[in-house]
Amino acid sequence: MSRFLNFEMNEQLLFKSFLFLWIMSIPFKNIVFQISSVLMVLYFVYHIFKTKEFIVLKSNFNQTVFLFVGFILIIFTMLLANVSNLEILDKKSWSLIFMFIYRYGLIFIILAYFYKFDFFSKRDIVIFSILSFFYLGLTGVYQVLNHPEVILGEGIVGTLDNRNAFGLSIGMGFVLSLLLIQDRKVLGFLLISFFTFLMIFSFCRSSWVASFGATALFCILNYKQFRLKHLGFLALFLGFLLILYFSFDSFQTRFAQLLEGNSSNRTMIWQHTIVLIQKSFFVGYGMDSWKNLGDEFLLQFPDSHNMILEILIKTGVIGLLACALTIGVVLVKIFKTRNYILLPIATYFLVITQFDFGAFGSKELLSFLTIFVFYLYSDSFKLAK
Repeated sequence: MSRFLNFEMNEQLLFKSFLFLWIMSIPFKNIVFQISSVLMVLYFVYHIFKTKEFIVLKSNFNQTVFLFVGFILIIFTMLLANVSNLEILDKKSWSLIFMFIYRYGLIFIILAYFYKFDFFSKRDIVIFSILSFFYLGLTGVYQVLNHPEVILGEGIVGTLDNRNAFGLSIGMGFVLSLLLIQDRKVLGFLLISFFTFLMIFSFCRSSWVASFGATALFCILNYKQFRLKHLGFLALFLGFLLILYFSFDSFQTRFAQLLEGNSSNRTMIWQHTIVLIQKSFFVGYGMDSWKNLGDEFLLQFPDSHNMILEILIKTGVIGLLACALTIGVVLVKIFKTRNYILLPIATYFLVITQFDFGAFGSKELLSFLTIFVFYLYSDSFKLAK
């Protein structure tokens, strides 16, 4: 009996190690992410054929029928767009669809499956995510210590190659830390301050706006629970922001640009993208066809910098309807289960994708979005029989 229990514990520890590596590696462009996700898939295949617990998959499916339908419709619109635009597709157009299914659909299924067996907890997911953001933040601190000039205008990137990508993950760390402040006030405040400094000096204004929107909603949802201690922490935080603002001209400059509506060419990108969308309104131009659309101005940029426009230009209005349905399913689930604590995180995702990243190409955003949706459904998986 003891051998059996030890074997079970070792299996749980092994999967939890794979899960930890996967979450920790999400913000980084390295081979650990690929290896850890492959290990999770292989372990899933091994476990399900060893235990023959296919009924668990059916049970989990019953809890996510509408979500599954939405996901299948998104895949269908991606395939339809590719088939309709074979002459302008890029080399990765088909593999992107496969990776979308593999990285987000299959990983979601795996998380739900092993959660049913108590291989990890929701607390593990939260801790691993915060550690992932914190570790990325430490790489930003290391960069500042070695090259302090980055906070004067270039922007912190940590070990990434783009300050907007850095700001995205740090902003998610900020919002997640915001949810800790009710139960762990000091820890929550310290993490919020840590992520705030890094987010500000990444100069990723989309992350600023999304974090502000998430914070505002968080305050509205929880104003009845605010106590004097919370107001004290709020005063300290505002004081911290004012010190940073008046101490760095770079912060003042970027903030002024935000208030002035300086879009860093986004308005022009959106205008050019809309012109192209009108020419292929229903099915779009297919996956990864951005560089083959014949617009020389857009070649300067990696994407449309707007989730809605990215969906439209790649999969058309049919794809937009499929994505809107899936987002609607998630929002209905939040309200139906009264998981209002997740609304600030959902707000962060929805706002930041209006200015940066998108619906198909951001591995970092979509991986954490997969974790977010799993967390939302996790109680349903445990209650289901």
